[in-house]
Amino acid sequence: MGNGALAVAARTESALPLLDVVHLQKVYAQRRRQTVAVRDLHFAVAENEFLAVVGPSGCGKTTMLRMLAGLLAPTSGQVLLRGQLVTEPPPDMVLVFQDYGRSLCAWRTVARNVLFALEHTRLSPAERRERVDHALSVVGLRDFRDHYPWELSGGMQQRLQIARALAYGPRILLMDEPFGSLDALTRAELEDQLLDIWTREPKTIVFVTHDIEEAVYLADRILVLSARPSAVVEEVVIDLPRPRDQIGTRSLEAFVQYRNHIYTRIRHETAQTTSSALAAPVEAGR
Repeated sequence: MGNGALAVAARTESALPLLDVVHLQKVYAQRRRQTVAVRDLHFAVAENEFLAVVGPSGCGKTTMLRMLAGLLAPTSGQVLLRGQLVTEPPPDMVLVFQDYGRSLCAWRTVARNVLFALEHTRLSPAERRERVDHALSVVGLRDFRDHYPWELSGGMQQRLQIARALAYGPRILLMDEPFGSLDALTRAELEDQLLDIWTREPKTIVFVTHDIEEAVYLADRILVLSARPSAVVEEVVIDLPRPRDQIGTRSLEAFVQYRNHIYTRIRHETAQTTSSALAAPVEAGR
């Protein structure tokens, strides 16, 4: 067992999974038409595990996250958090979106944006200030506490969204392509910052991305989804040493092998769906 596998074992030593996804399905019904977005998702996530989810474009990754977060009711199946059925957003789970511009309050300062996550908690004013200061320090924005979001770069705005999530103190972070709209250098910087946060303040992360290299770089384990309607077609344990480095880790032969294997699997899933669509009979008159 390599260093990466040992790290996974250490982080997942609990007998029961923190998050258990049991045969999850989502069907959207419009008049006489039904669209199956998620066919059958069945997997578990361990305490403090970093799980990445990849798959073909439009395969239902965001729909899956919304069901995990209790924001969208499944058509069938269950999401269990510590054995309890999730029917609404759990208090120790936060969903971080890709579109940070819509998630932030433009009329609030950086500090008050972070404070927004704590306004309905039972924390004292002093405890709230302490959490805000700590979260801003963790993401490197303490010197910008009195700025407004529109005065920040895109990378800094995404840091602010992460700071707000961290201040809330979740045990589980669900992240929906959070770095997808950023330039390559900013994206790499935030990947490393996220890993640093996860190492210093362990928590469970479910990270959805369309970037295969990002998934391999960050995760303990990767779920590969089929094309829509989605199901898990493969689980890949990433046995790479930690801490990881943008140049050193990505230069490893094992990193390239993981990337190529997952890329090939997703291409296969996409090709199968395309072939099935082309082979489908065409109705008369169309």
